[in-house]
Amino acid sequence: AGRRLANYLKVMTLEAQTIARACGKNHLHNLEPEDLCALSIEAAAMAGVPLAGTNWIPGKNGF
Repeated sequence: AGRRLANYLKVMTLEAQTIARACGKNHLHNLEPEDLCALSIEAAAMAGVPLAGTNWIPGKNGF
């Protein structure tokens, strides 16, 4: 079980680094809140981040 957990954490770290590189950052610590967005309305509402391609956050700003 420990080996599976270690593998899972390693893969999650690599995926997070890939996301940072896709945003044009060279390290995961360089990501900023403005770099975050969601691909669906439900995910945007739950996470409190804007919907991709907009500045709209569902459930905030009176909408």
